[in-house]
Order: sequence, then C-alpha cells, then structure tokens
Amino acid sequence: MDTMRRLSVVLLCMLLLAGCSEPLQENGAIRVGLSQLPMSLDSRYATDAASHRVQEFLHRGLVRLDDQFLPQPDLAASWKHPDPLTWVFRLRPDIRFHDGSNVTANDVTATLKAVLNVSKASPLRAGLASIESVEALSDSGLRIKLNKPDASLLTRLELGVLPASLANQPHSPKSTIGCGPYRLKAWNGNTLDIVPVAETALPLRFMGVKDPVTRSLKLVRGELDFTQGELPPHLIPYLQKQDGIEIQYHPSTTFSYIGLNLQDHYLKNLKVRRALAMGLDRKRLKRALFSDLPELAETVLTSSHWAALNLPETPFDPSRAEGLLDEAGFKRNADGVRFSINYRTSTNPTRLRLVTAIADSWQKLGVQVSIESLEWGGFYARIKRGDFQLFSLDWVGITDPDIYRWILHSDMWPPAGSNRGRYSNTQMDSWLDAAAISEDQTERTRLYAKVQQQMQADQVYIPLWYRPIIAVSGPRVRGFKPSPDGSLLSLREIKTVN
Repeated sequence: MDTMRRLSVVLLCMLLLAGCSEPLQENGAIRVGLSQLPMSLDSRYATDAASHRVQEFLHRGLVRLDDQFLPQPDLAASWKHPDPLTWVFRLRPDIRFHDGSNVTANDVTATLKAVLNVSKASPLRAGLASIESVEALSDSGLRIKLNKPDASLLTRLELGVLPASLANQPHSPKSTIGCGPYRLKAWNGNTLDIVPVAETALPLRFMGVKDPVTRSLKLVRGELDFTQGELPPHLIPYLQKQDGIEIQYHPSTTFSYIGLNLQDHYLKNLKVRRALAMGLDRKRLKRALFSDLPELAETVLTSSHWAALNLPETPFDPSRAEGLLDEAGFKRNADGVRFSINYRTSTNPTRLRLVTAIADSWQKLGVQVSIESLEWGGFYARIKRGDFQLFSLDWVGITDPDIYRWILHSDMWPPAGSNRGRYSNTQMDSWLDAAAISEDQTERTRLYAKVQQQMQADQVYIPLWYRPIIAVSGPRVRGFKPSPDGSLLSLREIKTVN
C-alpha cells in the first residue's frame, strides 16, 4: 500500500471514530485554524508570523504597504520629508481606538517612544534606532527627527499604534486595544475571538490546531472553515477529493532557510558550511516533501522585488561536499563519522519530516545529526537568543530590503537584532549602512546586489525555497484571495455559502 493510500485509510478511520463527537457550537464566526496562536497581540513585541497575521486585524500604523510593497497612507493622511533627518506627519481625523477614543499624535509618539525605551526591551527597537526624537505638534500632527538618514523608515511605520495609556504599560501579550478593522473579544485557552468594528464583515475565531492532519479533518467535518500555510502538500490529494473543499495556491514571499551558528567550532569554517549546503538535494526534497510546489531560493527577497539579485544556484554536489569536509580537517573516523552536530526544530510534523530528510542527507557525508524538537515557544525563545548550532525557520512576508541589515549586520547580534548566527564582516556592514541611508533607489539596488553576493559567498545561511501560499476553505465559506506576503486580511471579504 503506497503512502497516500495509507494516509487516506488513516484519515477515514479517524473520521469514522470521530463521528460520535458533538459538533462545535455555531456562533456565526469564521473559524480559522492556525498551527499556533500568536505569541503576543502587543504591537510593540510581536516578531512571530502568527502574531503579525492576527495583529493586522487589530492594529493600524501610520502607513500600510500596497501590492508593490510601497508605503501608502493609513493613519497618516499625508507626510512631508523636508530634509533627510525630518519627517512630518498629519493624521486622519476620523480614526478611533476600539475603546472609542480618538487616535491622536500623542498616541503615535507614545507607541514609538515605548518601542525605543530600552527598559521595555522591545525586539523591534533596533528597527527604529534611527529615530532621535518624536514630538506631537498637535492632536493631528507629529514630527520625527532622525539621528541619521533612514531609507526604510516609512516601511517600519506599519507598526500598530496603541493608546498612549496602554503604550506606557508593561507587555501584555493576551490583551490589547487597537484601531484596526477588528477588536479583540476574548482569548480563552486555544481560542482567540475578534469581531469587526463595522457590521459588513463576519467575526473571526482563531483556533490553535498544531497537527496538520487534525486541521484537515476539522475542515472536512466542518469544525474549521479556513486554514492557510503549514499544511503538508501530501494532504492535498485527500482534501481535493472532499466535497466543498476549495484549495488555492499562490507564490509567496516567505523564505525558508537553515540557520547556522557561525561562532560554533565546526560551523565557523566556511568549507563546512559550503559542504552542508552542497550536500542537500533541494529539488528532491521539495518534490518528495512538498509536492514540488516551492520555488528554490538563493536569497531572502523574491525575484520580483526591486532589490533582489539573480544569484547562481547552489549546486547539489555530494562529492565536492565530501572534499570540502576533508579540506576543512574533518575526515571520517573508523566509524565513518566526521563530527556530530545538534539541529533544533519545532514539534511541527512538517518541519520534523524536513529536518529528518536533511539529517539523512548530511549523515551520508559523515556528519552525524542529533535532532532536538521543542514546543514552539521554547524553540523560538532559544533561536531568538542565538542558542543553537543549526535550526530551520522562515522569514515570513519580507518586503523591505533592510532585512539584510537586520540579519547580517554585526550590530544586530541578539538581542539587538536578528543576526542570530553572529555573522561579522566589516565590508558587509559598510554596504548595509550605506544602503540604509541612501534615498537613491539605483544606488540601493547596487549596494544590495553586493550584499547578496557576499551573503552567498560566505554561506551565512543555507537557503531552501520560497514557500507557496496554500489556502484551504471549507464548505461553508468562499471569497478568500491569497496574498504573496501571507496576509489573512482577505478574510474580511469572506462570505458564508449556506
């Protein structure tokens, strides 16, 4: 019996066994299955993908990004940039927080100052480090002064604005007051409910369902209405056969990669890093594990981005990989083992399958891999502070090329930024610094080309692919439109069909 037939039998048995369970209580909400719920609803502290996805409904920033990732007015009605160090914003007068109070310049300045406050330890502080001061000029006007030009400032001002009274409070991950199209109703255990401010949209219930098979079953049984991402493609043939299930695919901006600790005894050697990269048959992996849906990646930004460079593809060459490991001084011992290394991942079944396949590839090179799977919270906390040798993660919905400074600059070692592998290159730093302040897009394109070439040459990360958007709607709903950055905001337009 082949894998898909075995899976179908297992799924059918589970459906039959679950047939006696009571259906979920209907409350009119669209039930959205997430592999994990947000780490925080506080816009000052969110860095994980689930938090960003939910916060888009609850919060609004001074700007929003359009389909071309260019900043457009949101809370701001307009802005002026009279000199490289000054930005002046005028706010819209018609926006209110969910508690009924008006959004004022004082709220914007309080939110920005809270992120910049060292004592509050916001992980977003480094991204706003160019801000020297923020001043409310009136209820509807504010001025931001910079300590250096920052070409990416507008992009970062998507940051959700909080009421000043809340912005001055400690981190409260499970409660918030925003001014977005939805407000928080309740967060009880594994269920998070938000309701629309306007009457034209339906309530949304986010439900944490870690296991992808369980999410699929809940969709078929009508216990979930929608899910996106983190759904193994090997489940798709089963779902395609179910009545009323709609599956949509869309290219994404989510970059999947293997993170490396460049201070590690083995991984600080460039030949070892290159060997590990060349020892992976990425094409085979994506065919076997992801139905060949992902697009291979060499850099963080997708090819359609203005700052992306078309880099040569990292080849699969196990013979050359073996040679590089020999040259690095890590020859096989009598047991055929060169060295052992720890690979951290989450307990997500899809990620475990991927890491197991990667470990098998490297063990053929003589590199023994110990896989350590942790619950998401514990795993992510360790990765953020740089506690790893190897790990797998995604950069989700990346739109700003300043991501390269965030992950490559030597000033961005944790906890200041996300250079978690502790890469350091003074020439790279100078290019990143210059690109961050230049307002000439041609010059920025040239500098980011150098950055991406050096990033590949130094094998700072092992790139895998750009994950596809896989959106699955159950029988009860239609109308979702996938977005390349993985946004779920189209759920505002979703309609029930029965």
